[in-house]
Amino acid sequence: MAKFFNTRVYNSKRTIINIVVIAACIIGIIVCFVLTRNFQGENQNEPQSNLSIKSEVTSEINEEFSKEIFFSRIENIKLDDIEVVYPDDFNIHAVGSYDVKIVVNNEEYTSTLKIVDTERPELALKEVRINKNGSYTAKDFVSSCKDNSDTECIINFYNGIDEEGNIVDYSTYKDNGTYTIKIEALDGEGNQTVSETKLIIGEQTTTEEPGTPTTPEKPVNCKYGNGEYDTNQYLVAVNVTSNNCAVSLDLYKVDAMSQEINKLLETETIRIQKDIDALNLKLEGTKSLNRLRTAVVNKSGDGIVGYEIRFTITIEENTIADYKLDSNGKRVFISNPYNLPN
Repeated sequence: MAKFFNTRVYNSKRTIINIVVIAACIIGIIVCFVLTRNFQGENQNEPQSNLSIKSEVTSEINEEFSKEIFFSRIENIKLDDIEVVYPDDFNIHAVGSYDVKIVVNNEEYTSTLKIVDTERPELALKEVRINKNGSYTAKDFVSSCKDNSDTECIINFYNGIDEEGNIVDYSTYKDNGTYTIKIEALDGEGNQTVSETKLIIGEQTTTEEPGTPTTPEKPVNCKYGNGEYDTNQYLVAVNVTSNNCAVSLDLYKVDAMSQEINKLLETETIRIQKDIDALNLKLEGTKSLNRLRTAVVNKSGDGIVGYEIRFTITIEENTIADYKLDSNGKRVFISNPYNLPN
């Protein structure tokens, strides 16, 4: 009986040990399985956690760019492992919108690429001298005009408004005298450059060599005051004076006078959006773009000299850029913490 009892005790201990070993193995298998699934899950989600793809991007016509343009955030992923597939009709030399496929770790994404033209033509003018009642065209005043689209500039007389509120037609000048002529250059997208030069009809009244820039003489009387304004307060982006005379305050909203400032606003809006996208900012929050157009009054307060433009871009409480545009369309920064280009 004692032998039988001892045997039963011995077998019970072995059984318990076996059960513990089997349970430990099962637990180990379960732990390994869970860890493996978690590890695989992390790998599967890696593109989403390390990659942020823009839904829409822009690039200037004829401007080379890399695949990085499509990402606002890219970490721990090699560019060589990312495939960007463009549609068959994609053309960097033409304005258009294209749906682009982006493949990362066998996952497909899409982004819209817009080829835009926001740059104004580069226009250089020269003086023109003719006899009384002679003929001339707008192109006669152009030394050169080049656009980033590599297409021919559209050249016109720029029919502005004089101090009396009348539309000026520079193509009608026939009598002897020296006239200020404004020439407009446009590209296919409506980007505009306006410059001025001289038309001299009849005998020359100056000893300056042809092509030498001349300064218009200030009229004795200006109906709405002259073109002097507070340069410490304002930066004029578009000047609307004629012969240094300000124009009527009533012309503030006249289409013929405000068309240039409206085009400049549209062009700069596209340009700054492109430059902000290129920064790949990792700031969270709503992006805000504030455009302020101000009519600049002369020092006497009798007339309008031109328009001032100010752009302020923020993301939540972070100022990305704050600047004004000068008469050449270049940015004069008040605040530029992210080093945006001029």
